[in-house]
Amino acid sequence: MMNLSASAVNRQILNLEEELGVRLLKRLPRGVVLTAAGGLVLNRLVGFSEAIAHLHQDLQHHTTSRQVTVTIGVMDCLVGGPFTLLLYRISNLFPDVILRVEVAFLASELLTRLEAGEIDLVVAFEPPEQHGFWAINVIPVPVGVIVSPEHPFSTRPSMALKECYEEQFFLPDRSMILGRRVQSILPSHLRFVPFRTNSMRLIRNFIIQNAGITLMNIIDVWNEVRSSALVFIPLSDQTLSTKLAFCVRDRLATTKEVQEIASSLYRMLEEEVSSLLGKSGS
Repeated sequence: MMNLSASAVNRQILNLEEELGVRLLKRLPRGVVLTAAGGLVLNRLVGFSEAIAHLHQDLQHHTTSRQVTVTIGVMDCLVGGPFTLLLYRISNLFPDVILRVEVAFLASELLTRLEAGEIDLVVAFEPPEQHGFWAINVIPVPVGVIVSPEHPFSTRPSMALKECYEEQFFLPDRSMILGRRVQSILPSHLRFVPFRTNSMRLIRNFIIQNAGITLMNIIDVWNEVRSSALVFIPLSDQTLSTKLAFCVRDRLATTKEVQEIASSLYRMLEEEVSSLLGKSGS
């Protein structure tokens, strides 16, 4: 409340009475009472105060109702330290947007939910074309040789695939797109390697233990490359890559918020891939 003296309050009331042309208070020897006009003015002021309070509530509701929820579907292989930091940056860039992140192992699962309207944006490797979607951005992510820092290859800035033929390979199996891509570039006598699995995590653990080498894209190992647990070596004689696509259900019906978030995330991921490749080449 304002720190006003009794005389100052009385002076304001006298000024108001003079302006309205009526007495608001009946002054008695031991205090004051409201006149009929004073009671009417007081009731109007109380009503006005309540109206202002309701206006504040309506304005707050209006501001809250303007918040938009954007659901992003991402493949499990993307989840990790770098991607977490990117999402944090996205949330700071779009403070009025509520972000929901759904994670799945298969791109097809995310795209099915995209078609159903449960997800607004899907970030996935090599999305199967039988699903109805629009790829608004694509990042080619290079595939290279992955080794332990203790492996003799670890200091190489790049290498030819044929230099790896005598090594123990641990490769993704043909149920995975990367597995099929890798098999397509290996000579026939290496296409039946003794160890294949559909678990990228298991392969990474083998390589961290320096049990052999593998071929993966830079994002598959971005956590380990950042922490120096693994080394990515670019291939000098191959241009093998996997496509990371940013997919929406309908390009024309996509909201402005989804488009802006997709564009920002695309630029950030592109910069991250370039940074990782720079780290690998240094």
